[in-house]
Amino acid sequence: MLLVLLFLLFLLACPGSSAAGPAITARTLPPCYSAALGPASQRLVSAVGCTVLLAAPLRATRLVLWEYSSGPREGAILTYTFDGPANTSRPYENRTRFNQTDFSLRMVLQPGDGRLYRLRSEAEATGWFQLRVVEPLSEPEIVGNSSVKEGGTAKLVCNVLGGKADSYQWKKNGELLLGSDHIQFVDNTTLCILKASMNDSGYYSCLVSNEVSQNETSFLLHVQNAANVVLPVILACVVVGSLAGVFVWCRRRDRPCHNPCR
Repeated sequence: MLLVLLFLLFLLACPGSSAAGPAITARTLPPCYSAALGPASQRLVSAVGCTVLLAAPLRATRLVLWEYSSGPREGAILTYTFDGPANTSRPYENRTRFNQTDFSLRMVLQPGDGRLYRLRSEAEATGWFQLRVVEPLSEPEIVGNSSVKEGGTAKLVCNVLGGKADSYQWKKNGELLLGSDHIQFVDNTTLCILKASMNDSGYYSCLVSNEVSQNETSFLLHVQNAANVVLPVILACVVVGSLAGVFVWCRRRDRPCHNPCR
């Protein structure tokens, strides 16, 4: 049996020993709702923790292999012969299930599974199938002062602790915010409200999304009324021991303020 297996593996390794065969189809299985569940050909985007089903209608054969490719690195997920059980490589143990009838493969995804895959036999092979694995986003958090004085600057930062967000959207009371001289965005993750007024009080939300998920959180901002109280200021100039001349009072102009959001 060992000699037969080695001979079949030799045939698989020989260039030109297999012709282009059928294409792989894949889909994400329920109840994973972090990714599209419909079938796809050539490329599928799914999420960490989801289970995907890879299938290809190869003809009945004595030996099949599910293989992966990651750059220059290639390897076997499992090898199956008709007179023995499937031999699964260690990184895929306890998270794959092989169907000996139609040669399909179920796999629970981990972050490093974003690779190319194909199914081979001693007679034919499928083309490479690209699987992209994305981590679902955690619920974002908004960091900033919940209260700001009128005329001041409110700065809110949206942080995502789990996963990588592809886009950020800011809303106020459910309405999408657009950039202006008053409303500014810094790298999309930070919202700045310059010269805040009482009308800027309200609920601000940050909506983050990527290819497999989206999440949203809200933050209550209160702009305090700044009382316009004018206090008297007394300036005195005292000269001791000399004759008083002409004195000129000058007011120093304020320097331009830098943008507190940068």
